[in-house]
Amino acid sequence: MDLVRYGVIGISGIGNLHCRLARKNTNTELVALADINTDVVKKKSAQWGVHGFTDYRDMLDAGIVDAVSIATPHHLHAIIGQDCLEAGVHIFVEKPLANRVSEADAMIAKAKSRNLKICVGHQYRTHRSSKVMKQLIDNGNIGKIMRVLWTWIEFRPESYYARDIWRCTWRHAGGGVLMNQASHDLDLICWMIGKPAQVSAFAGSQLHQAEIEDMVCASVVFENGAFGSLQFTVNQPKGYNIRQIAGDKGVIIMPDAQSLTGDQDEQILVGRYKDPLPVSISRLNGIAEQPEMIWQPVELPGTAKKRPRKFWGWKSEKRVEKKPRGLSVLMNSFIDAIINGGEPEVSGKSAHPTVEFINAIILSSVRGKTVTLPVDRDEYDALFDELRTGKTKLPTYSEGRF
Repeated sequence: MDLVRYGVIGISGIGNLHCRLARKNTNTELVALADINTDVVKKKSAQWGVHGFTDYRDMLDAGIVDAVSIATPHHLHAIIGQDCLEAGVHIFVEKPLANRVSEADAMIAKAKSRNLKICVGHQYRTHRSSKVMKQLIDNGNIGKIMRVLWTWIEFRPESYYARDIWRCTWRHAGGGVLMNQASHDLDLICWMIGKPAQVSAFAGSQLHQAEIEDMVCASVVFENGAFGSLQFTVNQPKGYNIRQIAGDKGVIIMPDAQSLTGDQDEQILVGRYKDPLPVSISRLNGIAEQPEMIWQPVELPGTAKKRPRKFWGWKSEKRVEKKPRGLSVLMNSFIDAIINGGEPEVSGKSAHPTVEFINAIILSSVRGKTVTLPVDRDEYDALFDELRTGKTKLPTYSEGRF
């Protein structure tokens, strides 16, 4: 296959970008789009000279697409994804891959059985800071990972949910801050650190009227033995989001993460111990003696030239380097995998642990227990049915009462 015939399902929001990226890629031809909004379909199909459908199944039945982007509300990702895979069509799914890990299981199994590709829109893996941190970890710069401290703190007013009602229900969104925002960070954590083994969490509503969570605190033990402390909320203005990954040879720190919604210039520091911690523990004699440590800044490629920022004496001033980032990188990798084989930069299989991680956090917080992974599929499906029907509700935290 030299030219991929492309379609986009759901074009009222982020799907517009998928259309533009498909038109930009020299190995694709945007041939069709689908949306339940008739007016939008008429306008966009005429604008781009492509087939327009108000039912994606009619697009599939027409046999005119080899691959599609699915940019619909979360609850439709698994349903539409399965239909596309059944029709022999490769899929690029906006995050999350699915609301439930059982749905993600089925999608990955179907794609494997049909030799089809799944790409997932976790574009934060393409951020320069993410790539640098993962490279530092994979190259052994900080040794065996022992501890993770990670926050995602932002603000969303009630108007955020009022604009897109589907974002504030269990049935449609599958969760609140976990699915809508922090799924990107949880994906980064799984990608960099590895899969979680145990999760103990609290999640609930502090300020918003929506039925889904606006605040989450989670304690995690990963399969590699690392401990993690995570906080996610949409209740406070953005400021001093922390990322720390500590190993037995050193620590990586991003003291004030800016890349919460896009690829930003970041300050990353690496501290390296003179001796690995297991050696220092046995060698140091003072009861409170600290291992010697050397700090070094890590420069991101393509840092924008601007007034230098200072942190611990470090100044940064670099030239701009324009390269494809974000969803364009994922789109290019998706198309390349279809044509040349291999896997997209974020495959369905590699995004699967993120869905399971979110499900584990929700299950732990609602049932009030430590969850051991893999998540029991039947148990979570039963809980999710209770949440979406209103039989079970998240606690509402107010002045210490819940």
